[in-house]
Amino acid sequence: MDDEGERLRAECERLREEVGRLRSQVERRRAAVSATDVPGPEFEEAAGGVGKRADGAPAARAPQEPSPAPDPYASTGADASLARPRAAGVSRRGLLVAGGTVVVAGGGAAAAVLAQDDGSASSPRPRPSRPRPVTSIPAHPTIRRLATLKGHSGTLGGVWFGPDGRTLVSTEAEVGNLRLWDVPEHRRIGAPLTSALVVFQSVAISPDGRTLATGGADRAQFWQLPSLRRAGRSLSLPDRTQRPFEVVAFSPDGRTLAAGGTNDPGGDAVRLWDVGSRRQRGEPLTGHEGGVEGLLFSPDGKTLAVSSHVGDGVVRLWDVASRRQRGEPLTGHEGGVGAMAFSPDSRTLAVSASVGGDGLVRLWDTATATRRGKPLRARTVGVSALAYSGDGKTIVTLGFYSGLVLRFWDAATHKERAKPLELASLSQPTAFTADGLTLATGSYDDNAIRLWRIE
Repeated sequence: MDDEGERLRAECERLREEVGRLRSQVERRRAAVSATDVPGPEFEEAAGGVGKRADGAPAARAPQEPSPAPDPYASTGADASLARPRAAGVSRRGLLVAGGTVVVAGGGAAAAVLAQDDGSASSPRPRPSRPRPVTSIPAHPTIRRLATLKGHSGTLGGVWFGPDGRTLVSTEAEVGNLRLWDVPEHRRIGAPLTSALVVFQSVAISPDGRTLATGGADRAQFWQLPSLRRAGRSLSLPDRTQRPFEVVAFSPDGRTLAAGGTNDPGGDAVRLWDVGSRRQRGEPLTGHEGGVEGLLFSPDGKTLAVSSHVGDGVVRLWDVASRRQRGEPLTGHEGGVGAMAFSPDSRTLAVSASVGGDGLVRLWDTATATRRGKPLRARTVGVSALAYSGDGKTIVTLGFYSGLVLRFWDAATHKERAKPLELASLSQPTAFTADGLTLATGSYDDNAIRLWRIE
């Protein structure tokens, strides 16, 4: 084996050990949260983000900050040196995050409980989704840093782009702290949403960009955008020890919210909820051994992809209308699933191996649940984010080597179509916009988010 191969193998082993250590930390943290911090029926998040108990006393929380204009926490210009983070990831849900596509975060039916929130806002009414931007990747792409967004004091948990790429949501991994960012203006929007008891483990933005859904352990909550005021009732189950809302995703029409988790005693299930009525739609989709780690609806809304972590990563394709699994599970994603992205025509699902994996991106026919040609060989130790261009002709992958590496692939031939671009960083979490042209990377060293543009 040559020197390059030895170096790659050593880097892969180091990352595998680091991921194993971090998973152990996450499990210990989950156990501690289950014993002490999981909110019971006496807790609800009040409008504006202030935790309130049954006695009416507000829960302890960090003071809110006004929205500055211009924002002194955002800087622009070249960034000569991006510090290497302490770890390759804190939680898999922090790793599995993306924008318009996704980057990837019990058995029988259970009766839903509609917990009345303190806010008086009515349930959000779904609105028509905005059309997907039809864009293309330049023949000879370059990368430009747009801005550095600062303001988080704790370890970043995840970053999510809104459907039109103009809004970015970021969360912290260990506390309930959520912020909104204006992407074109490179500044914060309003005060953060904070909670003393709830950690925002997953975020979904409705297709019309007007509603934010947050998932955290025993409940999913809805918020108006950009005000972050409560938008109607939350979702929960009778047994508050369950964690069926650790991952959430909106359907393309905004009428359904899919939710799943890792600790559902009745079986590892995905539940579909009617956003308007807050009631479950039919029986849960079950059989996701190892827990639900990622959820992604196809652009046409007909298919739901569900990733779980058992051995190598497994993805199941569900027919949304019939609620039947389509074909056999999609397997072979070494080290777990890193990210998923549907092609704009919904016919292909791209699935990458996670950090410490084989660096391959496998393409699957969504109608037959079978492979489409040879995998994309990213030659990195895992791919943490990927996206299709708006015209569907290019797949963009973001992987790890000595830093972050962007690669561009012809979606038809599965061959690289441009020179790779390197970012002097080894950052998490990461996210693409729906058109694959804008990228957000988070750093565990300075808790800052950097925005990049492919040109």
